[in-house]
Amino acid sequence: MNKKIQKIREDIRKAEARLKEDEEYLKTLRARLRQLEDDEIIAQIRSMQGKGGDIMETLRKVQEMKAGIAPATTIEREELEHDA
Repeated sequence: MNKKIQKIREDIRKAEARLKEDEEYLKTLRARLRQLEDDEIIAQIRSMQGKGGDIMETLRKVQEMKAGIAPATTIEREELEHDA
């Protein structure tokens, strides 16, 4: 077989192996990031419990921020709850 073809096939095989390793590494990094973010959220909630903060209000704000919705004021929220 032509040596150039063999060389290209070998390079492809090596590139595919590196790609697979990089994808696994990226998956691991994303999992670590998610875990660190979760740990930070848990720590913040626990610190609020000691300060007497309203945990449910904070969680609503976090959900609204993730959804891209402007956080509702307390009055707006009370109106919505009253209408329901």
